[in-house]
Amino acid sequence: MKITPATIRTISAGLERSRLRPRDREGRAGGLVELESAARPVIVGDLHACLENLKLILEHDDNDRKIREGERLLVLLGDTVHNDQTGELREMASSLATLEYIFSLFQRYRNRLVYVRGNHDCFDERLVKSGIAQGLEFRRHVVQERGEECAEAVAEFFEALPMFVVGKGFVITHAGPIRDGAEREELIDIRYNPDEYQQLMWNRINEFGGTSTIKEYDGSDIRRSLQKLGLPAKTHFIVGHNPLWNTGERTGLWQNVLGIENHHILYSGRGTRAPYLTFHRGKLEVHFAIGERQEVLHV
Repeated sequence: MKITPATIRTISAGLERSRLRPRDREGRAGGLVELESAARPVIVGDLHACLENLKLILEHDDNDRKIREGERLLVLLGDTVHNDQTGELREMASSLATLEYIFSLFQRYRNRLVYVRGNHDCFDERLVKSGIAQGLEFRRHVVQERGEECAEAVAEFFEALPMFVVGKGFVITHAGPIRDGAEREELIDIRYNPDEYQQLMWNRINEFGGTSTIKEYDGSDIRRSLQKLGLPAKTHFIVGHNPLWNTGERTGLWQNVLGIENHHILYSGRGTRAPYLTFHRGKLEVHFAIGERQEVLHV
């Protein structure tokens, strides 16, 4: 489905009007989303242009109908675009197809879709993976396939996305907490603090112990974040961005990461079982849209 610049700008305008986003200091939609207590989310991790898994998740447990009818709310953790598979980093057709499908979901679900911005949700020339400037490559592809005006509208859409979600029993951001935490007003006014804005898109967990670098966070940052937001210590803190493949886990979900209680990393792209999370009456539920695969041993 080809989406026009006018349609994309209508979607961006809807993000600006969202009643779930408190106004920032200039009266614009802030960086924080506060979900209503009755909202039951369907939380989807990084897709990296794996449209197939998104469709499987929406088909699973009748999620599509439940979202359309207001029983559930779709939450995307960001990084929906840019194929991250070795040898396919320049492949951008799947990114455009995924993004246009998500635009169609905004039309289909209206105010029942929240898209948190990730570090790949951009055309930034500084976004380079394995020597390939994926941000620029994606922009070139959009211009080639849909025109310059469409590319400009997509860039405006990325800039309009929120950065942090607070729901009943959980919080969500793309990469990780701001080091030493942030209060509610800081998250609402996040666009005025470029350093903290970048942290929410780029921070990674300190996997190896020792002193955290300026680009890492640890359990103390999560605790301070919850404290500054006035949330219980057992609130689930959900991120994407940093799949821990080196652990041997291949489902796409890492729970209680590195012993940090209720801290979870969610990745829903290629090579996973298309995991997603929901909360029911404040309790975490784990779902996989792809069943377990049997292993075959050849001897």
